[in-house]
Amino acid sequence: MANAQSRSKPTILLLADRRQSRTARILKTSGYALMTTYTPDHAVAICVNNRVDAVVLDQSHFVETEGWSVAQSIKLIRRSICVILVVRGKLVAKDLPEGVDAMVGDPDQEGLIEKLQTLLEL
Repeated sequence: MANAQSRSKPTILLLADRRQSRTARILKTSGYALMTTYTPDHAVAICVNNRVDAVVLDQSHFVETEGWSVAQSIKLIRRSICVILVVRGKLVAKDLPEGVDAMVGDPDQEGLIEKLQTLLEL
């Protein structure tokens, strides 16, 4: 039974704008089980009621303070959930917002997958 569970796909929750399907496509084609939501409150509710291994927050969908508070709320639910912030433009901040485990630039889809693989390693 443990063998079957170790082979299960990690579950990723994507908080993004409805029009953003590129990130969803790359996550699905990379073999992740994907749940998508469009509001920070719903993202938190999903994390309360479901097994979620990582959350990908699309910064273009919300103002910074909302994104950071949703990341903090998710960490309060379960500290082990990995939170990745996808930022628009150039990455200039070296310090991660509280609750965020990693940041990647928007066009860097390969970087997103690499970060997920690194963070989800057992």
